[in-house]
Amino acid sequence: MSTAIDSRDGIEYHIQRLADGKCWLLDNLALDLVTYKGNLNSSNTNASDEVLAYLKNGGGSGQYAANGVITKTSNSGSWTNSYTDPYIATDYIGTIPQGSDPMADKASEGDWKIGVYYNYCAASAGSYCYSTSNAPTDNQNGVRNIDADICPKGWHMPTGNTSGEYSAQANAIYGSTGSTSDATAYANYRSALRLPLSGYFYNGSANYQGSYGRWWSSTRDDNSYMYYLYANTSGIGPAYTSNRTNGYSVRCVLGS
Repeated sequence: MSTAIDSRDGIEYHIQRLADGKCWLLDNLALDLVTYKGNLNSSNTNASDEVLAYLKNGGGSGQYAANGVITKTSNSGSWTNSYTDPYIATDYIGTIPQGSDPMADKASEGDWKIGVYYNYCAASAGSYCYSTSNAPTDNQNGVRNIDADICPKGWHMPTGNTSGEYSAQANAIYGSTGSTSDATAYANYRSALRLPLSGYFYNGSANYQGSYGRWWSSTRDDNSYMYYLYANTSGIGPAYTSNRTNGYSVRCVLGS
């Protein structure tokens, strides 16, 4: 394991080459777009300057962000109906609560950070913020449908579905690309990726911190749904799907 610093905001992350042969970010992304959006450009972020301009400044139409709304930091209100605005929740940058989670004690070491919750418009760096217009092509084979995201330059959000990078990691660890409720298998997967059960953001508040976690992928299911990784206290689901308006965590894999 080694560490690297994100030049955009100075946050340090753990990185390691894992069983699938790829280098993974081992902490949830904590890039606060409210504070650091001005630092993003095509030389340090996995998105073109054109896409980032919409994320940072608002305006445009179609798949890009509108109105320049880039934050949902209060623990009130709802962002569940918006595909257009790139919402994030920064109230929850901290450690997961102690409890029944067998890995929760890692929080005391400062290693298991919740990070920022991102809806998909924010996670895609403003490149996929509309429900139907200019939508990327459906693909069920775990490829990257979304080429732009808020990972650092040279990194990308993992691909989803049973042919994606989350599932490849599962196959390398417990010999299956699907879900498992096997205690040893799920513990090994979570340990390899250092997955905190960081919960998710929905309808104005954080939910299920310490009970389960959800991480976006770059693979599309349909106009409204993207693939994501799911983990709870008894199992792993590397190829789930969910509505793009929810606020989930983000991980990154090395490679453009």
